Amino acid sequence: MCAKRIAAVLVSVALTACVAQGTMISFNLDYEYSGATPPEGAPPWLNATFDDGDTPGSVALTLTATNLTDTEFVSTWMFNLDESLSPTSLVFSAPVKTGAFTDPTVAAAADDFKAGGDGKYDIEIAFATGGGTDARFGAGETVQYTITGIDELIAESFNVLSKPAGGKGPYLTAAHVQGIADDESGWVTIPEPATLGLLCAGALGLLRRRRRPQGL
Repeated sequence: MCAKRIAAVLVSVALTACVAQGTMISFNLDYEYSGATPPEGAPPWLNATFDDGDTPGSVALTLTATNLTDTEFVSTWMFNLDESLSPTSLVFSAPVKTGAFTDPTVAAAADDFKAGGDGKYDIEIAFATGGGTDARFGAGETVQYTITGIDELIAESFNVLSKPAGGKGPYLTAAHVQGIADDESGWVTIPEPATLGLLCAGALGLLRRRRRPQGL
C-alpha cells in the first residue's frame, strides 16, 4: 500500500475514533524537556483533561498531580487556545479542589506566557510556591474549572501547539514542577500524541492554527 494510501487510512481511523471517543481530550505529562531535573516518580507526573460533554460553550478542565512525590509541586501550568478564538473572552469558574492548596490564579492572553525553554502560551494557571506543603499543589491533588465565555468552545479548542520561542517545542502544554530532589525543578510536557484525543487532533490538524511538526 502506498504511503499516501496508508496516511489516508490512518486519518480515517483517527476520525472514526474521534466520534467514538466523544468530547474529551487528555494530556499525560511524562517528559521533562528543558534539560533540567525530571520529577522522581514514574511518569506521567501530571494529567490535564478537557471535557465539553458534547455541548459547545462549556468545557470542564481537570488538573491532577498524578504521580509527584511528597516534596514536589506545580508552580505554573500553561495551555493554548485555537487562534480563531480570543483567550481574553474565556471565563473560568471558581476552582473545585481536592486538597488544601491555595486557590490558583488564572490569566489568559494570546501568546502572553513564556514557558522555560519553550514557546509562548495563551493560558497560565499559577499555583502558590510559598506557604509550605499545605499551600502548594502537589501529590494526589486535583483542581477543576468550568470554562465558558465563547459559544463555540469545545475540548478540541485547547488541543493546539504553543507559538515557537526559545528552541524547544512547540508543545500542547507545559508545567513547571518544583521541589524535586534537592530543591531542583523541571519543565514537563508530552513529547508526542499519547491519547486517543491527540490522535484525533492529528487527523484534524488542518483545522487548527498551527501545523504540528513531523515527529511530534
